Amino acid sequence: MEPISMLERSFGMDLAAYLSYCFVMRFTPGPNNLMSLAQSRERTFRGALPFLLGLHVSLFSMCTVIYLFIHALEDILPLMDLPLRILGALYLVYLTVRLFMKNGGKKTKTIDSKRLFFSALLLNWTNVKVALFMMVGYTSFLLPGGGGPVWTFLLGMVMNLMCSAANFTWALGGSLLDRFFKAHEKPVSLMIASLLLYSAAKILFPSLF
Repeated sequence: MEPISMLERSFGMDLAAYLSYCFVMRFTPGPNNLMSLAQSRERTFRGALPFLLGLHVSLFSMCTVIYLFIHALEDILPLMDLPLRILGALYLVYLTVRLFMKNGGKKTKTIDSKRLFFSALLLNWTNVKVALFMMVGYTSFLLPGGGGPVWTFLLGMVMNLMCSAANFTWALGGSLLDRFFKAHEKPVSLMIASLLLYSAAKILFPSLF
């Protein structure tokens, strides 16, 4: 606890509250986590690695862009909010239909790694919830702390790492529970697809949820 307390005093922020915010927001079910689980279930954990790498790269680039242009994005994001929500929701519906209707929950033997990688990039960059999560992290926790640009950037990367850790955890869960998924193929597929479609609806109509 002492190193954390020293860091909190030097940075001027509640580090425990920030880490709790990151953990709760990223490990709960959401589009990225559910798609990570679904990809691992369909392709095995190893087969889903290109998808997970795509999520990580897009998270790192998004976190960096938001850090560099946080003040400009606070003005621009409201104008981009609706188009991004529509695009993100439609793309998530497309991925859900393609994932569960085309392959019927069976593992795909032929894996196009590049397409998986870029589908993850597009999924993340059209997920306005991730951008809002990072902007709130910077504006509510990191920037008010006044810890300087280096500390702000490094602690901002915690959001990126927490997102990636959550994606890998959900993907690993999809792989470890493969036997259970096979035994309950239809209800599990229906549950995951329903949660993904619910996520799409929540992105498109946040005021209704």
